[in-house]
Amino acid sequence: MLKLLDSLQQLAVSGDTPFGCKIRSAAAAYGVEKRIAQFWSQEGGTALAKLDDSAILEEGGQTDWEELAAFLPALDLQCFSCTESAARKMNLPVSSRGEIMLLHPAGDSEKAAADLEINPSLRDIYELLDRVRTDTFAPPEFEPFYMDLSYRIRRGNAFSVGIRREGRLIACALCSAMTERSAILSGVACAPELRRHGFSGSAVRGILSILKKQNVYIFRAEGENEEFYRKLGFQPYGSWAEMKRAPEKR
Repeated sequence: MLKLLDSLQQLAVSGDTPFGCKIRSAAAAYGVEKRIAQFWSQEGGTALAKLDDSAILEEGGQTDWEELAAFLPALDLQCFSCTESAARKMNLPVSSRGEIMLLHPAGDSEKAAADLEINPSLRDIYELLDRVRTDTFAPPEFEPFYMDLSYRIRRGNAFSVGIRREGRLIACALCSAMTERSAILSGVACAPELRRHGFSGSAVRGILSILKKQNVYIFRAEGENEEFYRKLGFQPYGSWAEMKRAPEKR
C-alpha cells in the first residue's frame, strides 16, 4: 500500500542506487514535511518521489505494480522515469530510454585542474547545454532548471564545474544529485567547435576528484557517448526509461 511520507526518517530507500540517490538527494534538499516535493513508499522498499510535474521511482524487493500503475495518472505528470524493467512491468509507453553506467572512482584519482571553475553561472551552463542539444538530448525549460539547481547547490545537494577560455564557458560537468556515498553526473558538455581536445574529460575528472564519491552514475541516452564514458572508466549498470506526456492540442 502506498503511503505519503511526512518525515525523512520514513524514507527507507538506499541512497547508493541511481534512482535511490536521486530520491534521497531531493528529500535532503527540499525536505519531506513542506510538501514542495512529495514522497511515497510501499512495503518492501519501493519509493516514489514527485517534484513539480515530474516523478521518479525506485523499486524495492517487493513492489505492487498494479497499485503503482493505477496511482500514477492521479499525479498529473509530464515526466516519469524509472528502470526499463519497471516500465515494462507497469506497461507504460516509453518515450526514451538508455543505459545507466557506474564508476567507482579510484581513491587516488588525479587532482582537479587549476583552471577549473567551481559552480559557474547556471545561465552559462544552460547556454552551453542548449548548444549541444541533439535528437535524443534537449535541456529542460530554463526557469525550472535554474530554480531547482540553484536551490540544490545552495543546500549542498548539487555541484558543477566548468572550464573557460577568454571568459566563455567551453566545457562543464554537472552533478544534480548526491548522497553521502553516491552522485549522479547529469550533464557533461563541450562547445561543439572545441570537441576532441580533452575538455569534457577534464571537466569530468575534475568533478570526480572534488566530489570524492564511491559510486558515480550517469544516465546515458541510447546511442549517445558510450565510448566517451567507457574511456573514463564507467561500466554498464542497468537501463532507464522515461515517459513523457504529449502536449495537449489547442
